Amino acid sequence: MRKDIEIPEVKDVVIAVVKEYNEDFLQDTWYAYLFNNSNEAIEAVMIVSQAEGEIEGEQRQSSLFRHAFKTVEAKSAQKIELLDEAIFQLKNNFMLTYFQGGKLFDKTYTFKANSITDNSLTTLPFSDKKGILSK
Repeated sequence: MRKDIEIPEVKDVVIAVVKEYNEDFLQDTWYAYLFNNSNEAIEAVMIVSQAEGEIEGEQRQSSLFRHAFKTVEAKSAQKIELLDEAIFQLKNNFMLTYFQGGKLFDKTYTFKANSITDNSLTTLPFSDKKGILSK
């Protein structure tokens, strides 16, 4: 029975952390973005994010954030959430679920603890934005 279950592989859809100027705060801030680099829109997009890890011997965990988007068009980006720098010393997980072509896709993107830094910024290959791709 298990061999009959098809689990499609997520391709051309990524989550990246981007540093950009925020007009409201009048400074650079960090955002999580969903990039749909495929040639087809994705639908019923759900993203659940949470940071967790250990700081000074104490287990810490952020609140669970849920985001839903009806559609993310092909070759486009969707801003997910503003990130607080206090969580960068924790592991940050983004669990993504969406439909494309009538199939359900699911993948967890992880940013290791202390991996979101100015020194880690690179120009994203599919955008003019500077950011950090998840592993």
